[in-house]
Amino acid sequence: MVLTDDPVDWWFDVGEGTQAWNGEHPPDPHSLVRVRAPKSTAKSRHVPVYAYSTTTGGHIRLESGLEHDLLRELDRRPDVTWLVSQPMRLRLPAKRARRRLEHTPDLLSVDSHGIVTIWDVRAIRRQDDDFKIKADLTGRACHDLGWRYEVFAGLTRVRKGNLMWLHGFRREPAAYATRLATIVGDTRLTSIGGVLATDDEGGHLTASMWHAIWRGDLLCDLDKHLSRQTPLSIPPTAASA
Repeated sequence: MVLTDDPVDWWFDVGEGTQAWNGEHPPDPHSLVRVRAPKSTAKSRHVPVYAYSTTTGGHIRLESGLEHDLLRELDRRPDVTWLVSQPMRLRLPAKRARRRLEHTPDLLSVDSHGIVTIWDVRAIRRQDDDFKIKADLTGRACHDLGWRYEVFAGLTRVRKGNLMWLHGFRREPAAYATRLATIVGDTRLTSIGGVLATDDEGGHLTASMWHAIWRGDLLCDLDKHLSRQTPLSIPPTAASA
């Protein structure tokens, strides 16, 4: 691979097919359509899936389980307002066998402040020299466009398991606000076990607890195994409100 002085070429799909972008400013991320549709073949490492996103209210096409892990992490964050998979294709300032190097990042996220982050998903063991060059050039290109760039290498086994469990409670239960207020207002309900022991409503209070943890209305350490002894707390902003 040989680095060049060529400018970075950006290709987006804003609903009319993937086209080179020559605008002074990047397109509105909410207008983007994924630039490719991954397919499964006999030699594929992964099986592409459609995963539902509460952030977008629709399904997102993902290429791997690791991308699904990232989606679960981002989808529950209250500050994440939009997500797009395979959001663009870049033609980078590098050549291999006299051909320009191209790269398609895995995900784009937008937060409540309008900050755009481009994500590449790659396990540490698969971050070879080729990927590191692509990541470095992509990061520089994103910076020049005013966007952030991150590489997601995966979650710990414990956090992944916790998020997979909580993912099943991402839909808001009936009377959620009332039951959350009950949990927050009862000094006995300061742990998962406290809620479980108090719930005499057919599991509705428990379901609201799991949903609250998923969306961040209740806090606990997701990097540790969840148990009856796991303490619960409310976010600092809610506590001071």
